[in-house]
Order: sequence, then C-alpha cells, then structure tokens
Amino acid sequence: MTFCPKCGKKGIKGEFCSECAEKELHLVFKDVEIKKCILCYNFMIEHKWLEFKDPEEGIIRAVYSKIKNPRKVVLDITPKYDALKDKPGAEQDIEVEVAAEGQDFIIPAKILFTVCPNCSKIGTEYFEGVLQVRNAPPEVIELIKSEIDKHRNEGVHLTKAIKPGTDVDFTLTSAKFIRMMGKMLAQRYNGELTETARLFSRDRQTGKDIHRISVLFKMRSHRIGDIVEYRGRKVKVTTLGKRVTGIDTVTGKKVFVK
Repeated sequence: MTFCPKCGKKGIKGEFCSECAEKELHLVFKDVEIKKCILCYNFMIEHKWLEFKDPEEGIIRAVYSKIKNPRKVVLDITPKYDALKDKPGAEQDIEVEVAAEGQDFIIPAKILFTVCPNCSKIGTEYFEGVLQVRNAPPEVIELIKSEIDKHRNEGVHLTKAIKPGTDVDFTLTSAKFIRMMGKMLAQRYNGELTETARLFSRDRQTGKDIHRISVLFKMRSHRIGDIVEYRGRKVKVTTLGKRVTGIDTVTGKKVFVK
C-alpha cells in the first residue's frame, strides 16, 4: 500500500498526501464548495455566475478559483464524479485529482445545487420590457424567437406566450436584449424604431430608479426603388428614414411620401 513519506498516511495517490503536497507546493485549498445551477451550466466563480460549455469545465474553473497558489504552480485538475444530482438544495461529494510539478494528489470537494439568477426568472411574471413588432413577415418573428433561444443562458426569457401574426408583443426579462434586438431589426430590415420607458420602481440598495422599456419596430411596406402611389402621383422611393422621400416619376421633383 502506498503511503506518504512525510506523515505516513496510507492509501494515497502520488508521492505525498494532499496535506503534505500543499506544504511542498505552497498550495492552500480549504472547504472546496462549488455552486452549480440545476437548469443550465452556470457556476458561481468568485461571487459571479459564469456560463460553461459543460459541467466538467465549470467544476475545473471553480476548483481552480478556490486554490491559493502563490508560486503560480501549473495545475492540471481532473474532477472525478458520478452523474450530477441537479436537484434544488441537493449536495454531492466529489473528488478532484490535482497534478502539479510531478506530484499527484486528490482533494475532496462538494457541489451545491441551486438556481442561478437568470434561470430563476423562468416561469415567473418578471419582465423588464416589451419588444413590439408591427407588420412583420414570418421571417422576422422567427429571427426574434431564434435570438431569444440563443441568449437564454444570459437570462433572456419570454414572460408571456406570443400569438401568431404580423403584430407581436414579446414580453421579455432583459431590457438589454430588447434594445439589442431593436437595433438588429433596424439594421437588417426597412422599418421605424421607437423606444419609450416608464418608471417602474426604485432599487432599495442603490436608490436608482428602475424603468421598464417598450421598443417598437414597425416594418414599412416598401423599399428603395419601389414605385408607390402617393396623393395621385407615382413616386420612386429614394431614401428611407424618419421621413420617406422619393422622386415624382412625371415631374422629377422630390416628394416627401410621409
């Protein structure tokens, strides 16, 4: 049976036990507790929730953040665990194998399962604003739905179900996403963009006002180069903006369509 030459502890992996390896490498790791969201791959890292592509990557990053490493020793961390419980309030003991400067040792760790702030909004009536889309073809509606799915792990969720049609209100949990989506629509499609905000409440901790926003994107039915009829005149559209302008096809004069 392998034993530590420094303290005599039996059944170890590597040259020293974890306690003696800590002293040799000047590493410090105590109470390695890891918080994981049960609904996504978000882990609490240094008091912030961060998203990872898979649980193993999140565990490795979380463990690394818990280790004090003044000598900046290169660490190779490999978590050893069974299927994750992923139930609210559950705890799971795991082992973490650490390799550093030719020494291998195992340290215990614990995963605490909870729900991150982003996922806690799912299924609630919480929202930060509304993205209103008018006169929109199906491709625009599908684009918005796709973008919501892409940003789900960033706390973007639909609070209310949407009804099919060309006029749709997306009630969402992220004002930042609503503004981003409005700018994207304005850049890709021919339409008008309007934003309004109303005071909702005040943050008790910071004292700052909290607003709910409404972003309205209204599709126009014509594009540059189209011939439209306006007040009995045939006008070729030349510019699109807050006011649509064109050229009278008969007189050649500039016309403000609306």
